[in-house]
Amino acid sequence: MTTRPRKPWRVVLESPTGPSPESEFTSETKTYEYVREELRKAAAGETKTTAVRINKWEAGNWWHFETIKLGEWT
Repeated sequence: MTTRPRKPWRVVLESPTGPSPESEFTSETKTYEYVREELRKAAAGETKTTAVRINKWEAGNWWHFETIKLGEWT
């Protein structure tokens, strides 16, 4: 079995120029605080983010947890 990473949540911001580097978090709460702030910035036109992809470490693998598109949370 593979060891659970210290930060088992990852977020990738999608934009017209491609995905951002992954941001890692220690909890679901911290992950969604970051996601809400990034979606707020995108809705305000401060960034070009079009979607947010969230991955979670579970059962020894990284799994797609959720994808949120701009407008679904605004």
